Amino acid sequence: MGVIGRTALLAMAVSTLLGTSGEDAHASALDDAVGGGAFVTAQEGDQNFDCGNTRDLINVNVLRTTRRETCSGHGGTEFTGNGTSAVGGTALGPQFTTAQSGEQNLHCGNSADMLTLNVLGTIDKRTTCDTEQGLGRSDGRGRGPGPGRGDGSGPASAVGGTALGPQFTTAQSGEQNLHCGNSADMLTLNVLGTIDKRTTCTAVDRSGGLASHDGFHRGRATAESGTAVGPQSATAQTGSQNLYCGADEDLVSVPVLGETRKDAICAATKS
Repeated sequence: MGVIGRTALLAMAVSTLLGTSGEDAHASALDDAVGGGAFVTAQEGDQNFDCGNTRDLINVNVLRTTRRETCSGHGGTEFTGNGTSAVGGTALGPQFTTAQSGEQNLHCGNSADMLTLNVLGTIDKRTTCDTEQGLGRSDGRGRGPGPGRGDGSGPASAVGGTALGPQFTTAQSGEQNLHCGNSADMLTLNVLGTIDKRTTCTAVDRSGGLASHDGFHRGRATAESGTAVGPQSATAQTGSQNLYCGADEDLVSVPVLGETRKDAICAATKS
């Protein structure tokens, strides 16, 4: 394959974005051509965020400043979902496979970058993920029953694919399961520069002190790793307020007279 062909495949791997949401949501990259499946996301329920995550194939930052985005939302909608499944494909680079079912399952500020070269510059990843539910939602009302779900969230299943680089495989089902500020980077070289990762992840459910979600059925969550050249992270969370934050599974990090700062704050609050 010529240089142009390889360049095209690399561009596909970096730029691919596949997302599906809704009732009984399903996302699959198995049928995609080689180079697909960099982001495979399935979400259903209320306010399931997948934002501020990076899976860069090659990131070269020389004498400049790079910043990331912010996302937030407020609740009040009815819960009607049945479940989610996400299946990864083949990616010439890092891969995220994420399935979220339930309420306020945040997946923010995670990085699975393959090669980062920062020379005399600043990489400032200021991801903020914030959501808030309405009043009086803890008694299970407003969630009509669905097949295989009962009165709450459906199952969430994520299966990783094949990636030439790091891989995140995450499934979350239930309420306020936060997965924030984790990194599975393959190679980071920081020369006389600064890398600052400030992830903040917050989910607030102001339920008014009602029944504390006694009628909420937690769906099953399963996460299965695929095949990756580089670090892997497989996470499954079900229930209420399971936090997985600030974990590093980086393969190689070389700070050459540079500074790397990381401040991951994760909070889930009910009242």
